Amino acid sequence: MQQKERIKKHILLKHHKNTKFRVENNTHASRHILNKYHNDTIFRNEIKTRSKIDILNKYHNNSDFRTQYKARSKQQVSKKYKSDPTIRLKTIERAMNWYHKNNTLMRQSSRRLYKQRRRILKKYTVRQSHKCADKHRNLHMNNLNRFRQIIREGPDYICISCRLALFRNQEHIQSYFNYSSTIEKKWICKLCSDKIKKRQMPSRAIVNKLKVCEVPSELKKLNNLEKHLIALRLPFMKIVNLTSGKVSSRFAQKGTKGPLHCVPSDVQDTVTTLPRAVDKSMMVRLQLKRRLKYKAVWEEQLINPNNVRDALFILTKMHPAYKKLLAQSLAGLKM
Repeated sequence: MQQKERIKKHILLKHHKNTKFRVENNTHASRHILNKYHNDTIFRNEIKTRSKIDILNKYHNNSDFRTQYKARSKQQVSKKYKSDPTIRLKTIERAMNWYHKNNTLMRQSSRRLYKQRRRILKKYTVRQSHKCADKHRNLHMNNLNRFRQIIREGPDYICISCRLALFRNQEHIQSYFNYSSTIEKKWICKLCSDKIKKRQMPSRAIVNKLKVCEVPSELKKLNNLEKHLIALRLPFMKIVNLTSGKVSSRFAQKGTKGPLHCVPSDVQDTVTTLPRAVDKSMMVRLQLKRRLKYKAVWEEQLINPNNVRDALFILTKMHPAYKKLLAQSLAGLKM
């Protein structure tokens, strides 16, 4: 034992004093340790665990070493991420897998906030759609109520200028005419009122040669089919009531439905084909069709050829469109 201690002391003194020996001893020891590290697995694992423990202790205890280690590791990671595409793809894939698999509080809070935003947006859009629907519904109901208020009374207000029967909202109570003899109210339409205020003649006034003449008795006594026989054009249309409910069909507003056909009629051919009237009371059964080749009958009625003749004579004197009828065609109907 004394011999070993004496040898150790001698080697230590030589190691401290002789530099050449110290260098040779260090190189020999490092080579021996490297060879043992590469060949002996147990020794290598012990060195690794010891070094990891030393680094962890130094990392937790020494703040300067900790900051330097963080900065150095960040630089190395960013450099590898930018230069190596495989590492970059692996990092992205690892982050995605971690987000999908790891159910941490951060992921739960982010998912909760996302669902909350979606719920608020959905509630806002539904509320806005309901508001728009209510607004349009209220607007429609207001317009409908206003229209019903307007047509509550029929077109019973007659303008004193043009004699048109209009609704109440289309008329004014005249205030610039003095009718001391009458107590009843006088009505005037807006168009005539504006023209009179400008001291102009209304274009549709009765005094502007637009007075409706009285219908002659020869035309009054004609029935529907006789009127159709002497008409220059026959309109075919379907007329329906626009309003329903308490208003009767007589006073309801009318409107057309479906196609409208206007068929020209040759009155001269009609006059020549009518049978000669033997007596004033002679009646003929007649059928009216849209076209002769059609089987369906539009109207069927008894007519008096004598009444048709008298009405045509009156129309040739009054209406310019009937003056082209030949005199002999009309004379053929005479008794």
